[in-house]
This record gives sequence, structure tokens and C-alpha cells, in this order.
Amino acid sequence: MSEEEKNPADRHSLLSSGYKRMVFTPGARGKLKFLVALVVFCQIGLIVWFGLGHIIAKQALTVPHGCGIWESNTPTNWTVDDDWQSFEPWEDSDQRISMRKDFDAQPWQFESYEVIDFTSRDGINLEGWYVEVNETAPVVLLVHGGYENGKCKPEILLSASYLSKNGINTFMIDLRNHGHSEVVSDYFYLGQKEYLDVLGAYDWLQETKKYSPSSIGVFSISTYALATTLAFDESNIASMWLDSPIIDFPLLVGNELERLGFPRVLSSPAITMGQRLVGVDLEDRVPLDAASNAGDRPMYLVHGDSDVRISNEHSKIFHAKAVEADANVTLWIVEDSAHVDAVWEYSVEYQSRLVIFFSNSLERKA
Repeated sequence: MSEEEKNPADRHSLLSSGYKRMVFTPGARGKLKFLVALVVFCQIGLIVWFGLGHIIAKQALTVPHGCGIWESNTPTNWTVDDDWQSFEPWEDSDQRISMRKDFDAQPWQFESYEVIDFTSRDGINLEGWYVEVNETAPVVLLVHGGYENGKCKPEILLSASYLSKNGINTFMIDLRNHGHSEVVSDYFYLGQKEYLDVLGAYDWLQETKKYSPSSIGVFSISTYALATTLAFDESNIASMWLDSPIIDFPLLVGNELERLGFPRVLSSPAITMGQRLVGVDLEDRVPLDAASNAGDRPMYLVHGDSDVRISNEHSKIFHAKAVEADANVTLWIVEDSAHVDAVWEYSVEYQSRLVIFFSNSLERKA
């Protein structure tokens, strides 16, 4: 028989003394509770922080497919019709709606066009409308804005018509997930994949229509200026026109959160989760680099001084960067004009500036 079995009281005494040595003092117990609470609080905080970021990112980056109410628009038969609901939150909505409703689109209908199927540089099937008014004229590639949008949007058709009526060929395209192009997801890729669509159109113009880079310009509005600037930076496209562009996505998110009454600090988790959601890294390609790398290729920026949707800070930042690099850049801040309004509100001046810019910056087709 062991000593412990002989003396069970002694065994109990040994166990008790060992157990007592493991007991926390009241002060240590309080510190432990505090540390546990702190860890739990931090974990919950991170879940809430990135959860809010995910909600914001998903809301911001989800895009409706197709052309929406503009589905029936074509170059030979298009209207300025809208549901007008997207204008209602803004203070100047009545003015912005009326300038569109009162615009006579009839003189700006095209006589004919070709439906073009082409592919992006990463193999996505895309569609475009090609209008040739002169076989030796240069061409402008037109890139639409974001969300429910496409080559069917009245702003694109009107801008293309301004060029076409003045002897410049045009190629209007639908980016992936938009218009009649292939749907590959429900999301907007912050320009980091869509720029390959712009480059696919650029390739098609060279390979099929035999344009040289010096005869190809690009025009873009709003959201997909992100893709257009990246394509411009990675190609020899001769000139670029940007209307109400997004240049800095983090700036846009911060401004939009602030406008809606949310803390600007939420932009950080929103951007982090947005990049994870769509599988891109904003550091891979930076739209602002186009301002520094353009060399002597002409660039033109148009932005309303009353644009509360996309602040004209974007155009001013791009312009300042281009000036710093001694680039060939022009900035037109349009007085009392809101988001993509100048094309309607100052149609005569807009047309003149647009046509002169591309006529002077592009060479005729050889």
C-alpha cells in the first residue's frame, strides 16, 4: 500500500495546498477579466468595423446589368428619356432634369452604324457601335459611366454625335457587366479589370480598321474614367477627354460617406473590403499615374463647379499632377454646372471644344 493510500488526509492536504497555489488573488483576477473583456471588445469591434465596410463596399460596387430604361436606344433612334429618380436627391434636380427633357435629340441621330463584337485583352466578349463618316478620318473611342449604364446612355450618344457630325469617326463600347457585353459578375472592378476592355477596343481599331495609335483618341465620363486613364497610361492612345471623372476612388468614397452623413473614417474598411470583394488591389495600377506619364499627348478635363456627386477635386488633382509633369493638359471648370451637365447645358460650347480638341490632337488615318 502506498503512503498516500495509508494517509488519505495527507493526500488531501497536498492536493489542497497545490490547488491554492493556482488560485488568482483578487487583483490578478480583476486584471484577467479586464484583458478578456478587452480581447472580446476588440474582436467585436473588428467584426463590426469590417462588417460595415463590407456592407458599404457591396452597395457601392454592385452594378445592374444591361442598359436599363435606355435598352432600346441605338445610334439611329435614341431619346433623352430617363426615370429621373436618380436626380431627386439633389437640390438642383429640377434644373438638371429640365435641361435634358428640353433638349432636342432629333438633329443628333446617326444615319447608320455597325454592331461590333470584339474581346477584351483578357478574353471577355464585348459589344460596340462603330460609326464611320469618313474612311480617312481619325476615330474616338467612347467609354460610358458606371452602374446602370452603357453605350446606350444619352450622354455617350450625344457626345459621339457631336464628333460624327463634324467628320470624326466614333466607336462606342459596352464594358463588361454593362449594356450588351458579357456578364462576368455583379461588380464594378474599380477600373482594374475594365481597362482591359478599353484596350481590347483599341486593339480592334488597329487590327480590324487599321488605325494607327496617332489616329485614336478616347473619351470617357464619370466612373469609368478610372479604366480609361489606366488604358491611356498603358497604350499609345493619342489623346484623352475626361468629363466629370473619378480619378481617386478613396477620395470618392470619403466624400460620398460624408455627404450621406456618415463618418469619413468608414472609408478605410469600405475600401479594404471592396478590394477583397472584387479581387483587385488599387495599388496595382493608379489612374493618377497617367497624368505624370502622358508626355506630350493632349488631355482635356471637364468638370462642373457644382458637381456634388463627383467632386471636381478629382479633375483638379489630375490637372495639378499633369502640370507638375509638364504635360499637355487643359482643365475646364464649368460654372454653375453639376455632374455631366455641361454636354447638355452648354451644348454649343461643349461641342466646339470637343471637336477642336480631337481635330487638333489626332492625325488622319493613313
